[in-house]
Amino acid sequence: MDPDTSKKVSDLLSLMEGISSDIDIKAELEDLYIKIKNIEDSVENLNERFDGFEKKYLEKQQQVRAIENDLRGLYPTDK
Repeated sequence: MDPDTSKKVSDLLSLMEGISSDIDIKAELEDLYIKIKNIEDSVENLNERFDGFEKKYLEKQQQVRAIENDLRGLYPTDK
């Protein structure tokens, strides 16, 4: 093979390796994007669940205070 053809073949092979590498990187980036999106969805779900727990906690706290006040009304202290 003459030197010019050899260089062109070498350049073509290098270009093909670069394209293959770019494709691999794009596939990995897409996988990472999907994983990040799944994590974001999970965190959002956890936030919603936490908000629900917090709301229930506050409701229960109000109920406990109401019962406490009712009990104090049954047994007033004379001080």
